[in-house]
Amino acid sequence: MADGIHYSVEDGIALLSVDNPPVNALSRAVRAGMAAGLDRAEADPAIRGIVLAGAGNTFPAGADLAEYETGMARPFLRDLCNQVEACTKPVVAALHGTVYGGGFELALATHHRVARTGTRVSLPEVRMGLTPSAGATQRLPRLVGAELALELALAGGIMTLDRGPGRQLVDDVVDADLLGTAAALARSLADAGTAPRQTRDRRDGMTDHAAFSAAINARRAALSAAPDSATSRVIDLIEASALLPFDAGLAMEEDAFQACLASDAARALRHAFTAEHLARRFNLPKGTPAGVINRISVLGAGPLAMQIAVSALNAGIGVNWGAREPEKLTEGVNQLREVFSTGVKGGGLSPAQSAARLDLLSWGESAEMIPGTDLVLHAARGQGDVAAPPGTVRAVAMSGRVDRLGLRFAPPVFATRLVEVVQGPEGTPAEVALGLALAERMNKVAVHVRSQGASIAGRLAAALHRAADALVDLGADPYAVDAAVEAWGWGRPPFRTRDMSGLEDLARAPRAEGAENWSALMIEVGRRGWISGKGFYDWADGGAERATSVRRLLNGQRVAQDWSADDIVELLVGAMANEGARMLAEGMVRRPSDIDAVAILALDFPRLRGGPMMAVGLWGMLRIMKRLERLTHPDRDFWTPVASWGEHVKYGRTFLSR
Repeated sequence: MADGIHYSVEDGIALLSVDNPPVNALSRAVRAGMAAGLDRAEADPAIRGIVLAGAGNTFPAGADLAEYETGMARPFLRDLCNQVEACTKPVVAALHGTVYGGGFELALATHHRVARTGTRVSLPEVRMGLTPSAGATQRLPRLVGAELALELALAGGIMTLDRGPGRQLVDDVVDADLLGTAAALARSLADAGTAPRQTRDRRDGMTDHAAFSAAINARRAALSAAPDSATSRVIDLIEASALLPFDAGLAMEEDAFQACLASDAARALRHAFTAEHLARRFNLPKGTPAGVINRISVLGAGPLAMQIAVSALNAGIGVNWGAREPEKLTEGVNQLREVFSTGVKGGGLSPAQSAARLDLLSWGESAEMIPGTDLVLHAARGQGDVAAPPGTVRAVAMSGRVDRLGLRFAPPVFATRLVEVVQGPEGTPAEVALGLALAERMNKVAVHVRSQGASIAGRLAAALHRAADALVDLGADPYAVDAAVEAWGWGRPPFRTRDMSGLEDLARAPRAEGAENWSALMIEVGRRGWISGKGFYDWADGGAERATSVRRLLNGQRVAQDWSADDIVELLVGAMANEGARMLAEGMVRRPSDIDAVAILALDFPRLRGGPMMAVGLWGMLRIMKRLERLTHPDRDFWTPVASWGEHVKYGRTFLSR
């Protein structure tokens, strides 16, 4: 093997197989190795056809994302794709696994494609603030038209190739002998003397000009992004595929990609994308057994238990739902059934799918629901002493102390993608692996946390609200604080958010001497939040309205002062980053990127900003550190930058520097 490429020949067909685990990323070395292999096959008169494949679990599943930061190097992927397409001998892609991003672009450049059942394709670049860079915006619409090409390139979703619209992208779908089938196709094409079918020359998806234009116009009319955003550029590029010569379209795509690559928004989106993938790497000790989850026990009759049960059933996991008094489960089980019934009515589930999921559910008395399960989740108080067989692993799902294993699901469980796997002081790697296995089965992003029950999301949210209260101490108007946060792109401004969740918990949060807890003051005057119709805002049928009485109350406690929107946002986010640095220093979390992933997935921090650890790096580490240092506020322990911040500044690094 040379440069991650296995080159072999059988009966006149050259097989070039990418072997670059874990996902066969198309790194510079792999691209160079494949280019050399193609040259070798083209130059050998004994070779009559070429098959491109991936070793292990997948065909190449994308580019090497590290190159986006360190700099791209020749041979570029677009050049490799052009080389594949220009081959004078038939090139067949043997597709399996997750053919994403650059891997999908490579497949589109081949002359023919064969897929194993279950193969999935995706163009996730727009989720990283980028356009495709190797011809997908020009080749894909030539094959499938504008509507499907736009759907794939703009949503970054996943499409299977063995059924539905994905089937038109492949010549054949097989359950077994993928390589043999691809080689046989290449051999038959060579025997027939058929000239290679170059995608650049095809117009299958462009025969209906009116439909093509209508799809473009509909997407453009619905567009809310800036004209220089990756989303807007993708629409322009797919439109150009029908208007410009192929090479001109490729050049336009390259210009768009380079422009997006250089933007802060794209850097932040790439970081958010990679942070979610890095979070799954728990770095458990070598030899830790992989967790296996087939059936779980969920104990408790409340809404958290019901949400966990729904999410697990949707993932095909068996659920034993238990309570000390099983009759109290009746309402929850009825609600669960109604969730699936609503899914059927809305078209998201078929009646058969709904029935299959409900068949995975058993419910009854807590102790009877534990045997035969792989993990017990305590989702309500009063379940900790329920008898269980020796060796049973228990996880605490509600807030509170964690001695061994905790699972902190971002609410609502069935609509969010995050779970923090909390390893308590007595927790073992094997228990953590079981928590990770459950998160993966439930299709959630798992983040490893070491604490006695504290979560990253909880610490970040507490820091945000503590900082927001401090700004009000210093004269800021709470409505100006919320407006600044929303204008920055964050749809969960602190004061309106706390109103909606209720002020009681925040009213108990500690504040330094001389600092106010403004939620406690609201409760003292009978303003408890949305549920009571008034909190920091007055709540009516039309939503939240600014309350003149609250302004008067606050102005009677401190002197009002105008703050710029930039100052507000940078201090709030800086305080969150400082709290993140504390968690890193404490060993609660391993990676700064894990903090950003949690902020995005649990607190709806805007992906375009990358998370608090990313944002302060983009603004300038020294500038934000000095801003925190110079803030005159009595809560100095909170606002003083942690020691590591100064170390990063000293050596010209950000929190995310490697």
